[in-house]
Amino acid sequence: MYDAGCAHCHEENDLHLKKVPPNLHGLFSRSTLPDGEPATDAKVEHVLATGKGMMPPFVWQLTREQMDALVAYLHTGMRDESNPQ
Repeated sequence: MYDAGCAHCHEENDLHLKKVPPNLHGLFSRSTLPDGEPATDAKVEHVLATGKGMMPPFVWQLTREQMDALVAYLHTGMRDESNPQ
């Protein structure tokens, strides 16, 4: 789900956005989100649901199960330590 819905902006920037969205690797290993808000599940879910800046809202695209899975995936840090990017 992350690869299909998030990575094209947050990693590849294949939309050629003028302002590159923040890197989400290790998101929950920091105490705050890139905007300074606390790095909590609730805050991340709020951003996913309502959008932020150039990021569109995903409230109608994600089921509760998908939202939970995406937040859980972000908790993993997402980086394959054997192949750091």
